[in-house]
Amino acid sequence: MSKLREEEIDSWGKVMLAHPFEEKDWQDARARLLELLKVDGKQAEEGPLRSYLSCCAESAGGIHPSPPLRSLVEELYGAYGMENADDSIN
Repeated sequence: MSKLREEEIDSWGKVMLAHPFEEKDWQDARARLLELLKVDGKQAEEGPLRSYLSCCAESAGGIHPSPPLRSLVEELYGAYGMENADDSIN
Protein backbone atom coordinates (compact mmCIF):
# COMPACT_ATOMS: atom_id res chain seq x y z
CA MET A 1 0.00 0.00 0.00
CA SER A 2 2.98 2.30 0.43
CA LYS A 3 3.05 2.85 -3.36
CA LEU A 4 -0.41 4.44 -3.34
CA ARG A 5 -1.16 8.14 -3.70
CA GLU A 6 -1.48 10.11 -0.45
CA GLU A 7 -5.27 10.47 -0.72
CA GLU A 8 -5.61 6.70 -1.24
CA ILE A 9 -3.47 6.03 1.83
CA ASP A 10 -5.68 8.40 3.84
CA SER A 11 -8.83 6.66 2.61
CA TRP A 12 -7.40 3.24 3.52
CA GLY A 13 -6.50 4.58 6.97
CA LYS A 14 -10.08 5.65 7.62
CA VAL A 15 -11.44 2.24 6.61
CA MET A 16 -8.88 0.42 8.73
CA LEU A 17 -9.72 2.46 11.82
CA ALA A 18 -13.39 1.48 11.52
CA HIS A 19 -12.68 -2.25 11.99
CA PRO A 20 -10.76 -4.36 14.52
CA PHE A 21 -8.07 -5.67 12.16
CA GLU A 22 -4.39 -4.74 12.14
CA GLU A 23 -2.77 -2.96 9.20
CA LYS A 24 -0.92 -6.18 8.25
CA ASP A 25 -4.30 -7.98 8.05
CA TRP A 26 -5.56 -5.34 5.61
CA GLN A 27 -2.42 -5.58 3.50
CA ASP A 28 -2.63 -9.37 3.38
CA ALA A 29 -6.34 -9.29 2.54
CA ARG A 30 -5.83 -6.68 -0.19
CA ALA A 31 -2.99 -8.71 -1.71
CA ARG A 32 -5.14 -11.87 -1.63
CA LEU A 33 -8.07 -10.09 -3.27
CA LEU A 34 -5.78 -8.82 -6.03
CA GLU A 35 -4.51 -12.39 -6.55
CA LEU A 36 -8.05 -13.76 -6.78
CA LEU A 37 -9.02 -11.06 -9.26
CA LYS A 38 -5.94 -11.75 -11.37
CA VAL A 39 -6.74 -15.47 -11.54
CA ASP A 40 -10.21 -14.53 -12.84
CA GLY A 41 -8.76 -12.06 -15.36
CA LYS A 42 -10.19 -9.09 -13.46
CA GLN A 43 -8.93 -5.91 -11.86
CA ALA A 44 -10.36 -3.17 -9.65
CA GLU A 45 -9.53 0.37 -8.61
CA GLU A 46 -8.65 1.23 -5.01
CA GLY A 47 -12.14 2.54 -4.13
CA PRO A 48 -13.92 -0.71 -4.98
CA LEU A 49 -11.13 -2.72 -3.31
CA ARG A 50 -11.59 -0.70 -0.11
CA SER A 51 -15.36 -1.13 -0.21
CA TYR A 52 -15.07 -4.87 -0.77
CA LEU A 53 -12.59 -5.35 2.05
CA SER A 54 -14.70 -3.19 4.34
CA CYS A 55 -17.70 -5.43 3.61
CA CYS A 56 -15.55 -8.48 4.33
CA ALA A 57 -14.49 -6.94 7.66
CA GLU A 58 -18.10 -6.14 8.53
CA SER A 59 -19.13 -9.71 7.75
CA ALA A 60 -17.17 -10.85 10.82
CA GLY A 61 -19.80 -9.00 12.86
CA GLY A 62 -19.66 -9.95 16.48
CA ILE A 63 -17.72 -13.17 15.98
CA HIS A 64 -15.02 -13.48 18.64
CA PRO A 65 -12.29 -14.08 17.93
CA SER A 66 -12.61 -12.56 14.48
CA PRO A 67 -11.50 -14.84 11.65
CA PRO A 68 -8.51 -13.58 9.64
CA LEU A 69 -9.57 -10.89 7.18
CA ARG A 70 -7.77 -12.76 4.40
CA SER A 71 -9.96 -15.84 4.98
CA LEU A 72 -13.10 -13.68 4.94
CA VAL A 73 -11.99 -12.32 1.56
CA GLU A 74 -11.44 -15.84 0.22
CA GLU A 75 -14.82 -17.01 1.52
CA LEU A 76 -16.84 -14.10 0.19
CA TYR A 77 -15.01 -13.94 -3.12
CA GLY A 78 -15.51 -17.66 -3.60
CA ALA A 79 -19.21 -17.33 -2.92
CA TYR A 80 -20.00 -14.03 -4.65
CA GLY A 81 -17.04 -12.82 -6.70
CA MET A 82 -16.57 -9.07 -6.95
CA GLU A 83 -19.28 -7.23 -8.84
CA ASN A 84 -17.29 -3.98 -9.18
CA ALA A 85 -14.27 -5.65 -10.81
CA ASP A 86 -13.52 -5.08 -14.48
CA ASP A 87 -12.06 -7.44 -17.04
CA SER A 88 -8.30 -6.97 -17.30
CA ILE A 89 -6.91 -5.42 -20.44
CA ASN A 90 -4.25 -7.79 -21.76
